Order: sequence, then structure tokens, then C-alpha cells
Amino acid sequence: MSILCCGAPVQGFAGRVATDPKRVVGVWACPDARRNVVPAVTMLCVAGGMVGRNRERAAVQSLLECVRNGPAGLILEGEAGIGKTTVLQAAVGAAASAGFTVMSAGGATAEVGMAFAAIADLLGGVGTGALDTLPPVQRASLNRVLLRGSEGPTNDERAAAAAFLSVLHTLADSRPVLVAIDDAQWIDASSRAVLGFALRRVKRRIAVIATVRNGGQTGESNTDWIALPAKANVSRIALQPMSVGGLHKVIMSELGAALSRPLITRIHALSGGNPFYGVELARSRDVMMSTFPALPARLDNLIGARLDAIDPHASRLLLICACQASPQMSDLALVHGGEVEEVVALLHGAEKERLVVFDGDRIRFTHPLLAHAVYARASAADRRAVHSALAGIDDHIETRARHLALAAVTAEESTLNALDEAAESAASRGAHSSAAELVELAINLGGRSPVRRLRAADYHFRAGALEAAERIVGPLVDELPMGTLRTIALMVQGGVRGYRHGLASAADVLARAVEEAGDNTVLRAQGLMLLSLAIGLTGDMTTCVAHARRAYRDAMALGVPTLRSQTAALWVHVSFMYGLGTDQAALATALADEDPDTDAPATVQASAVFAINCAWTGQLHDARSSMAEIARRCGERGNEVDVVWAASLQTVIDIWLGRYADAARTASDAFEHAQQIGGQLPLIDAQTSLAAVAAYTGRLADAYEAATAAAEAARSSGMTYLAGPPLMSLAFAQVSSGRYGETLQTLEPLLASFDSDHDTEIVRGAYLPDAIEALIHTGQTDRATPLVEALQSNGARLGRAWMLAVGARGRAQLLAHSGDLQVAEHSALQALAHHDQLPMPFENARTQLLLGQIQRRRRRPKEAIATLTAAAAAFDELGSPLWADRAHAELRRLASRSNRSNTFTPAERQVAEKAAAGFSNREIATALSVSPKTVEMHLSNVYRKAGVHSRAQLAARWPSARDDAGPSPNAY
Repeated sequence: MSILCCGAPVQGFAGRVATDPKRVVGVWACPDARRNVVPAVTMLCVAGGMVGRNRERAAVQSLLECVRNGPAGLILEGEAGIGKTTVLQAAVGAAASAGFTVMSAGGATAEVGMAFAAIADLLGGVGTGALDTLPPVQRASLNRVLLRGSEGPTNDERAAAAAFLSVLHTLADSRPVLVAIDDAQWIDASSRAVLGFALRRVKRRIAVIATVRNGGQTGESNTDWIALPAKANVSRIALQPMSVGGLHKVIMSELGAALSRPLITRIHALSGGNPFYGVELARSRDVMMSTFPALPARLDNLIGARLDAIDPHASRLLLICACQASPQMSDLALVHGGEVEEVVALLHGAEKERLVVFDGDRIRFTHPLLAHAVYARASAADRRAVHSALAGIDDHIETRARHLALAAVTAEESTLNALDEAAESAASRGAHSSAAELVELAINLGGRSPVRRLRAADYHFRAGALEAAERIVGPLVDELPMGTLRTIALMVQGGVRGYRHGLASAADVLARAVEEAGDNTVLRAQGLMLLSLAIGLTGDMTTCVAHARRAYRDAMALGVPTLRSQTAALWVHVSFMYGLGTDQAALATALADEDPDTDAPATVQASAVFAINCAWTGQLHDARSSMAEIARRCGERGNEVDVVWAASLQTVIDIWLGRYADAARTASDAFEHAQQIGGQLPLIDAQTSLAAVAAYTGRLADAYEAATAAAEAARSSGMTYLAGPPLMSLAFAQVSSGRYGETLQTLEPLLASFDSDHDTEIVRGAYLPDAIEALIHTGQTDRATPLVEALQSNGARLGRAWMLAVGARGRAQLLAHSGDLQVAEHSALQALAHHDQLPMPFENARTQLLLGQIQRRRRRPKEAIATLTAAAAAFDELGSPLWADRAHAELRRLASRSNRSNTFTPAERQVAEKAAAGFSNREIATALSVSPKTVEMHLSNVYRKAGVHSRAQLAARWPSARDDAGPSPNAY
């Protein structure tokens, strides 16, 4: 589970510890270059649109048609210059013509380190109306992304992602939406996280088209973060080289002249059908030379040749452009030391050669490769000089610090301080990837202070870059002397290890952190909370509770309300699970001191613990509404792990309430989310939910698959406690189908460790009714009896209606097995009385089924039929087919017995037919040649068997009962 606790500042470092890593998002250490936001004209574009791309044109058309039925996607892959942007631009134009709302952005090497750059571009054309409808937290988050304000709590990538998703859905309510992402390989890390989160959750008419370069040497083609919901129609096309004819059309469009067949054939061979390379070869005017170097080096040479032809003053201006994400003409003039008009004049040649394009007061390269080439060809001294000049005019805290760092060769204190402040700024906006990169720049300049390295590890951890975090924090722990910093470092290391290597390793590290915290009560309380949660998942609840109690006591002695609330909430949570009941005073403290804007995990949030407590004590309707609010809050903040956690609780609550369809939807969504975010813990939670839904709806194979997968994953990752719930669902499925031996095999680990004092709350003892039934049916009443006694005793002590109900039902099963049916019936009726206090229709129907069976055995068919009919109707309505079959089988058994006892003899049938026809007894006797007394005897038997009391009733019902088997009990 995610872990985030409040903490105290330590030498400028906020000691909050997060164990909620998000998806791993890469940070490209690329030099600053230009920005390319789906340009209207590039070297790849043809004025008339796509040329020779019939397959791609069809794919675009299919995308725009499919999205009208739900989310759809198209990913265009290919080497640099192959024509991906051209196809994307054609899609943008077609979508706009078709009435779509188009949101576009493009990646650039200069923006890889700039937080939320692509998201800002996507939202740039969105009217304020879409943002005004957002909840305040989400609106504040996007305003911070757009640099429109700083109100509200500090947001992070998850909050921005949830807000961006809301904007997408708002826009899609009125018309289809196309999200166009060019050069996805250069999208900044924060935008990747936001887009990845949102695109996986879109549910309306939203299409995404993205281009990504492949064939690079830096893993550029990774597009795992561009994923839509599982059922969405997503296509992936690798753009192929153009034909000779297609390439010729592109060249003619660019150069305005046709080439000879030998020349275009040569160009096609040398370019490999790449339109960008082909156009550049045609521009070179030396295309017939036989000494061209092999691709892709040839392209570098060609670009270099074009750049060499540029005036040296213009070359320096191009370098200034390449060092910025979105250069303004005024900035170029300042750094150059001249007027804007002079800059425009100097760049006239570059514009004429299609190296750059003027766009209002800004200038951009026509292709990001050009910016990259300009930067790479410059000397290190020239790059440093330009960055130094830009730092002098840039007033944005993050970009200025980056320029200072790239201009430096030694660790100037002012530069290091600027990088620290910039990192804090990025982190305050939730851009932890950018924050980590900024701190690492400071470290690489020589600012390797322990605090800075610890901050870098913490930022990497929050960003989900676990490997990078471990690379830093591991050696740091070994180097630091015992003290505050090492304690914090141990907490970070424990979180990293928990996610990467399992909880056993994490627990050892966290135990060291607690030990080394010593008399620092704040750090000790934080460490104890983390350790309690880690130990609890391993299954050692005794130690888990002890650590939670100690953390709570430490926090109560401090004046830190948030820490007090979190430790109190954790204590309430784990002590209840341990069978100690609800500590109402601690719960009140937790609720009173709760910070509603905290990033803490749900298991230490007072409102979430309150909702859980309502569920576990049978207040299911309150629990459902409260948990829905918790889930909504997690979703708004983009906390994916806790979204899955909340969904697992919602699933269980809905199952208990008999809302199987709702439970199935929630479990399915949770599983999809878990698959998307990765990590064992959310996947275990989601698979456990799927197993529960499958078991209650009678899908045995699905229940087995999900339950075994969850249990095995829990065991293999050291989270032994989490193996229990899926095993309980599997055992329930096995009991449902009458496989009692298999049930006991499944439950053996739980039965072996059963503690009658601590393991009867529904959260830990939900399997007990199934174990009791299986033990009784296999003749092991001596093992079933202690379970029943524990339920009844603890239920009375704690006032738990569920324990009392299933305990009384278990007692009735024991008594019925021993033959004491009268007392068994009384116990079953007591169970039903307890069920009246619980809105759990399945449990009530299960007890009705048992009562009906007991009544049948006591030869009270009318009561049995009524009870079993009610049970069958409840199971049918719920959608529990296996249990409905049980109840219907009991009814058929009663009907069969009734039919056997009520079959008419031939003589009785003759008498009944004539009586029903209106004959008197004497007339019947005369007609059948029997005495009147014999007629009376036969007629008395007919009345009894038919369930009637007069000739009129017999006459009315007789025709429907005239079959060889006699009347059905339901017919009379």
C-alpha cells in the first residue's frame, strides 16, 4: 500500500516519506532545443496532404469513425523523417473538419526537463469553461500547471492527471475529442505521467494519435505510457519507406521541380525511401556523388552542410534558439546584443533554407533534429556562454536554474541554491521527475551534500524511479553517520526495497530506522507507522498492533495534529483487525485532527478508516456512501494505488449488500487500473475482488483463477496476510458447490493459525461460516465447535450482529447434525433475528436455507416450503445460482415426497371424478357398485391429498390435478 506520513523539516529537507511510487517515467538528459507543437508546415509536409500513404489514410479514417463508439487510438512509428508528422497533421485536419475538438502538443528535447510542458500545450486552446466546471482541487491543480496561479494545496502529477482526465470528459460530452501528440519520445516526464494516467481511463468519445520515433539509440520508441482502456480500439502502424513515385511527389512539392528518373532512383536508393532524407539529398545538389556516407550519418552531414552555409552570426542565433524551449525574438535580440530587426535580418538565410520558421514573436526550427544538430555541433564553451547569457534574462525559477547549471563548470553556491529552489518549485507542482533532475544537476556540479542526495533519492522515489532512488539512497545510508538524516534515508530505503525486493527486506530496514530514531519522537512515530504497515502485510498482526500502539502513544505526546491523526487512525484500523474492537476515543481524535489535503495513504486517513469501520461493523449503507467519497477523493488526486484499494473495499461492501452488478463493475475497473499501474499490491487487491465477485455469482473457474493468482502473488512477495482474502473467496466457491474436502484444504492455513480471541471480526474471520459447514459435513464437529463458540462469545462481547448471526447458524448446523432438530430450529430462528440488524441479503437467505432444511426434516412441509421459497427467491434475485440451485433442490425434494404421499388410487380417482362432476355420495356408490361408506372413505382421502375441504373446491381444482402422479403441492 502507499505510505506517506507527515514529518518535520530537517535542514531544509521536508522529511515526508512516500512509498507510493507512480509509474516509472523516463527523464531524458537531452540538451535544450526547440519546441515542435504540431507545426503547420515542416520539411515532412506536402501541401496537398499525404502522398502515397493509403494505408495510413485508411487508419486515420478508421480512428475518426471508431471513436464515435468509444475511446480509440492510433500510434504511428517510424524513423526520423519517415513522414509521421505528415500523417498526424492530416488526421488533425480531418478531425477538425469533422467537428472534433482537437488538442495538440509535441515533444521537444528542450522540454524534456520542463514540468507539464506538453499538458500546458494541450490545454492552451481549451476555453476557461471546461476548467471552471472542475472541482476546486482539480481547477487549482491545472491553474498551477498553466502557471495561472498558486492557490490551493500543493498538487502533484496524480492531481494534475485526474484534473486533465476531467477536462477530457467534459469536452467529450459535447463533441468528439482528438488528442494529437507529435514526437511522443520527447514528451516531458510529468506530462507523460499525466497523459498516461488520463488516457488509460477515458470512457467517452476520445481519440489519441501519437507519433514516436524508433530506431534510435536511447530507447526513444517506448510508448507504453500511451495506453487506452483494455476494450478500446487501438492500432499501431509502422510507417514504411516511400516508393520511388511517392518520394518523387514529395520532392517536387518541396523543391518545385521534377527530377530525372535516374536521379530520383538514386535518391530513393540512398535515402531508403525516407522522405526527409530524400528531400535533403535533393537539396544537396551533389546527389550523384558516389561517396555519400551511410545513413543515418549522411543526414547529419547533410544538415551540417546546410548549417555550414549559414553566416556565423546567424549560427550563434540558431544556438541561442536551440538552447531554449520556445525562444522569443526579444530574448534572441538581448542575448545577441542587437535589435529585433537585426536578428530577423540575420536569420533570413536560415528561414529561406527552411531551417527555422517565424511564428509571431517566436521562432522555431522546422524539425527538432535541426535544433539537436545545432546544439551538438556547437563547442562546449559556446553552449556555456549562451546558457549563461540566457540565465541573465530568464526570470522563470526552473529554466533559469537549468541555464545556470548548464553554464557552470564548478559548483558556485549561488547556482546550487538556485537549483535547490527550482527543485522545490518543481516538486511543489508535483513534477518530481523534474525536481530530481534539477537536484542531480547540482550534485553533478559537485554539490554532493547528504541532504541534497537524500532529496534526490526522495524525488526519484516519489516519481516512481525506484532504481534511481535505490542507486542514490543505498550508498548514502552506508556513508551517513547515525542520526536524523540516516534515519530518514533508512525510511526511504525501506520504501524502495518494499516495492522492489519484497516486504521482508523492507521491514528489516524500517526496523533499523525506528531503532536509530532514538529520542526523536517525530521520526520514531513515522518509522513505527511504516513498520507497522509492512509487518502487518507479512501476517504478524501481534507485532503490527504493538508498533501502531507505540506510534500512537508517541504522537499523542507531540503537538503535531496531522501526525496525531494518522497514528490514531492507524491504531484504530489495526487494533480492530486484531479483534480489539473500535477505539472510539482514538477514532474521534483521528477525525478531529485530520488534514483533508493530506497525501497520506488511505489506511492512515481518519475518514477512510471511519468508512472501513462502518463496513466491518455492519453499517453498510453508511460505509458505502463514505467509501464512495474516499474513492472520489483518491481519483481526483490521481492516487492510483489507493483508488484500487478503495475499489476493493467498495466491491466487498456491494457484495455484502447484494449489489453484485455494481461489485462486478468496480472489481473489473480495479483490475484494469491495477494492470496499468503495475506493482504486486494493487494487483493482489484487484484479483481478490474479482475472485469474490466470481465466487458469489457462481463462476467457479473464474473464482479459482483469480483467487489462486492473488494468493500466490501475495505469498511470493512476502505479503502473507493478503493471501487470506482470496483463499476465503476460493473456499466460499468450493462450499457453494458442495466440495467440502477441497474447502478444508484451502482453509487449512487459516484454520491452523486461528486465534479465538482475535480472529473473529469479519475482516479476518469471513471464512469461518464456510469452515464450520465444511467441518460438519466431513464429520469433524469437534473442530467446528470451537469456531462456533468463538463467534458467539466474541459477538456478544463486541456487539457484532454478523458474528452473532453466523455463530447461531453454525450452532444450528451442529445441533441438526446431532439430531436435535427442535433446538436447531430455535437456533436458526435466533440467527434470523440477528440478520434483521444487517443489510446482508445473502447471509439472511443462507440461514433461511438451513432453517428450511431443518423444518423439512421435522416433517413440517408447509413451513419448510415457505422458508425455502423465500431463500430461493432471494438467491435468484441476488444472482447466486449455485445457492439458488440448492434451495430449489430442497423444494423439489419436498415436492417429490408430497407427490409420493398424495398419489390417488384408482378407486379414489373414480370417486373424485364423479364428485367433481356433481354426483352425490349415493349416486357415486350406485354407479361404482360400492357402499356409501366406502365412497365417504375414498372422498375423505381425496380431500386430504388434494388439500380441499368441500365438493365445490374439488370441482374447481380437480381438472388441474388430473395426472397420473397426483396433485403438485404448488397446485393446491
